[in-house]
Amino acid sequence: MGQSPSSVRNRSNRSFRGFIRRSKINKSSLSHTFSLPPSVEYPELMNVNTATEEQLMTLPGVSRQVAREIVRYRQVIGRFKRVDDLALVSGIGAEKLELLRPEICTSIRRQISRASSCTYSLDSCRSSSENKLCSVNSSSVFQLQCIPGLNQEIAANIVDYRVKKGPFKSLDDLIKVRGMDIVRLSTIKPYLSLELSKSESLPNGVSNGHINGWTDLSLNESVLSSEPKTPQTPYNKSLSITTKLPITLPNGFATAPVNDILDLLSAYSHRPIVEEVFMYERDGSRCCRLCSWNLHQLSVDKVTNPGVREVICRTILEYKLSVIAIQDVLEKRALQMICDELNFPALRRVREWRCNSHTWEYCYSKNVNGKILGFIYERSNKHISVEEVGLDQVHLLTEQNVRRLLEELTTFQKHTEHVAIAPQAFLLCDRPVIIVNVQCEDRLSEEDGAKLKEIADLALASRLQLAFFGEFVRWENVKSLQNCESLLDQETVTCMDLNLTGQSVVLCPGTIDNSHFNGHSGVIKSGLSHLAIPRGWSWGGPASPFYPIWVELKVPD
Repeated sequence: MGQSPSSVRNRSNRSFRGFIRRSKINKSSLSHTFSLPPSVEYPELMNVNTATEEQLMTLPGVSRQVAREIVRYRQVIGRFKRVDDLALVSGIGAEKLELLRPEICTSIRRQISRASSCTYSLDSCRSSSENKLCSVNSSSVFQLQCIPGLNQEIAANIVDYRVKKGPFKSLDDLIKVRGMDIVRLSTIKPYLSLELSKSESLPNGVSNGHINGWTDLSLNESVLSSEPKTPQTPYNKSLSITTKLPITLPNGFATAPVNDILDLLSAYSHRPIVEEVFMYERDGSRCCRLCSWNLHQLSVDKVTNPGVREVICRTILEYKLSVIAIQDVLEKRALQMICDELNFPALRRVREWRCNSHTWEYCYSKNVNGKILGFIYERSNKHISVEEVGLDQVHLLTEQNVRRLLEELTTFQKHTEHVAIAPQAFLLCDRPVIIVNVQCEDRLSEEDGAKLKEIADLALASRLQLAFFGEFVRWENVKSLQNCESLLDQETVTCMDLNLTGQSVVLCPGTIDNSHFNGHSGVIKSGLSHLAIPRGWSWGGPASPFYPIWVELKVPD
């Protein structure tokens, strides 16, 4: 009376195991007429690294929900190293852990065999057919890390070993992989195969993943899905990771906790506490922040990595950047994917940011040499409004004679080959501003330097606010524009990779005092890495090896 079925079951299980232990301690012989059930063996501890949900439910105080949480947490971390690690599982406190401690272990040597009639939970079920196994000779890093018992580091080590040494000839060869041990190998072997299945076959039998680690086609088709968008938006065909989509891996295992993995990686990826709370005002005057960011080979594959998207979007939101000039864009679709994430967030950390207007748009320009330079801007919030306008419309918005300036910008954009420029006009709170996005390849030629100086002189003569944003590679290129002043000091470092050369700069024609810039600027150096971004064969790499820089521009009240 008054007892739930689960409590009755747990008490009966506890008393039965206690009977076995007491009988062993008693040392007295059992009657010849008494025999233990054939499914019970004397090794009396349950291995929590291999037990299924149903097996875990036979432990005292473990409901189906708690058993499911144990299995889910085990899939995320790979395996429990100590019994005390269970304290981190949701639903298991100190009291319940002490109740479980005499019944469980983490070593395969002391594992107990449970009744064979137990129904296996989904995370341990797989089809007996060969094409349901995960091939160690073709699977990507991300596919391998979803195998129970494997974490990101060891999965990457497996792929690294495969690339350097060739395909595995035996599953036992996995013991040669850095970080692998006998216990882990025995746990993962039932889930692995050596041969390529049809769903995993790739050209030359190699699938070591893209540099961003999230570009395996079979995985992306499962992980990526169309978010419901408003039909009027230009972003309704974008792909983004959803938070509720169940993921079924091509190896035939049960639903993998991909979103749990992403949440875990995000939780351990540092986000900075922005020291200054920028409220679109400085010294009593309204202003906005403009940014230049070399995103280094920005492609669809790169933005598909959720860590890259999270870093880019959170940086934009945290520092309240109204316009971002982006260099080194390989595919314009990548700009759209970033806007999609800002407007319709699928990543938890982007979605939970409250100060997001969800009015982000992008534009781009393709240079004569094929280089793409882009802009992402926030169309409107309660402080600032930004509107993209064509260069041919600027003369209608100002009383000054700017026709020659616009002609020179258009001509230079179409004919220069050694430096890519993308002039774009914006209305910042109805004030026309031209931002010239610049990307130099190497040393700026005298001819190109002279042309940029002429454009700066024309901007000064027309009294139209113009600024050069972009990647000038080295400071010598900046010095060639003698009629411009940099809003950042020469000593400012904008490249974090010592093997690369880069110098991001914002230049205004004339002097800062005679411009609409208020002199405040900065370099963003924190929060640019994420554990979901590979760094070689380890993790925690940056979204770009270049720091974003920002400046503040006064806008009319």
